[in-house]
Amino acid sequence: MPDSFSADGLRRIRRLAWVVRTLCLLGVVVIGTLPFIFWAEPDWVAEVASKLWAVDTLQLDLGSRLWGLAASLLPASVSLFALWQMWSLFGCFAQGELLTQRPAQHLRRLGLGLCALAAAQPLGQTLVVLALTWGNPKGERQLWFGLSGDHYLALLFGLLLLALAQVLHEAARVADENAEFV
Repeated sequence: MPDSFSADGLRRIRRLAWVVRTLCLLGVVVIGTLPFIFWAEPDWVAEVASKLWAVDTLQLDLGSRLWGLAASLLPASVSLFALWQMWSLFGCFAQGELLTQRPAQHLRRLGLGLCALAAAQPLGQTLVVLALTWGNPKGERQLWFGLSGDHYLALLFGLLLLALAQVLHEAARVADENAEFV
């Protein structure tokens, strides 16, 4: 642990790490189970499809819902990857590993995960709508693509984390060099 971090500061970082890691676990449980629960409930799927994607004529047979599940697992898996990187990053912080290469790597991967999520979410939604309307007669199938401010913010925050990861990488490199002089 670097001398520049006070015991009180490190204690606050460890407390924050505990909270963030707990929230990551909660996120894994919800993101890991919710798609399966959602796609098992045809009425819920129909309600969401009508409200979010303006899809009125859709197929709710098992095959269509399984394809919808597969499509929704794309953004879910990217989200799980990002949560894993956040869990690992705050694990480093909890161990007092602040200005080293390992947290910089996790921060970089988290940034990449958020950038990937910005693309995976609209792609996943497009594939879901295709899955739900593919069985419709010709002329009633729908192709839906939507971008929102959430996708834009995920991309921006991902890019921000990539920049911060580079800064942390350089800070860790300088700290390593300075440690060699002592």
